[in-house]
Amino acid sequence: MQLRADWLSRVLSVPYVPILGPAHPDQFNAEMFTDVFADILTASSTGTTLPFDKDRRWSPRKTDTILIDEVVHRPDHTIIPVLSRRGSGTVKTFYYGHNPDLDALRAATRRCCTTYGAANGRVVWFDTDEAADADRTRVLLKEFTHDQPDTPAGEHTVGELDACAPDVAASFEAFAHAMADHGFDFLHRRRSAGRFDGPVLVSEVDGAVVGAIGPLTIMPDRSGSRMLLPQYFGVLPGQRGNSHGRALWRAAERWGTQHQADYQLLQTRAGYASDRLFLSEGLRSLGFAATVAA
Repeated sequence: MQLRADWLSRVLSVPYVPILGPAHPDQFNAEMFTDVFADILTASSTGTTLPFDKDRRWSPRKTDTILIDEVVHRPDHTIIPVLSRRGSGTVKTFYYGHNPDLDALRAATRRCCTTYGAANGRVVWFDTDEAADADRTRVLLKEFTHDQPDTPAGEHTVGELDACAPDVAASFEAFAHAMADHGFDFLHRRRSAGRFDGPVLVSEVDGAVVGAIGPLTIMPDRSGSRMLLPQYFGVLPGQRGNSHGRALWRAAERWGTQHQADYQLLQTRAGYASDRLFLSEGLRSLGFAATVAA
């Protein structure tokens, strides 16, 4: 299936591609979207991860598939359902257009769930304004200027986990278990199995890890620019509000600058602590992805 660039140009408001996620706005236009769509269709048919897919660091295989027979492509909107086989299965219906008919989109998503054996369904649409009555994820852009001065570190010392004293490094396991919902337990298991995905930066108090950001990894995007991949990022609840998060973020920024990253794309829950932090640190808001259950 070939998407029409002239139709897409009317409805692409936020740089976000199904399966791949956010894209750099300078590389995101209707022509690029049609090319990437063709790429992910090919990857879906083979089950391989594209070279510029951020998830490639975790696995060479991809479990997400575009439901090509369910795609709707019209002059005023495009609908792209994606099936994930992870867990009990999820259908995410991506809507590109204005004024989505959520009742109709929910019904279509539920039908896809039944047809393709998925237990869960979500509808995702995009806007430059925050949508009411939906989970709102902000897409943020950090661009690195290689001649910029170092960002001030903040009041807490941040260092690489693998360079910490042995007792501090050993405390990462308890931190990871406590922060499992932030992805650190998964990351700890990979590290314990000998899989090094990039440095992890940590902040400590009294000889124990209380905050972390990582792994720090750079890979080329589709155009060859160097993107710093999103990291797991979190601070223990009892230590929040003490500037550990800001110190960790600034340390990760310095790492990106030192390693010649061109940019980073992030997603945050709108209005939450990390969202407020990133906006206060000067990241550019590119719009919102709004999500509701089908």
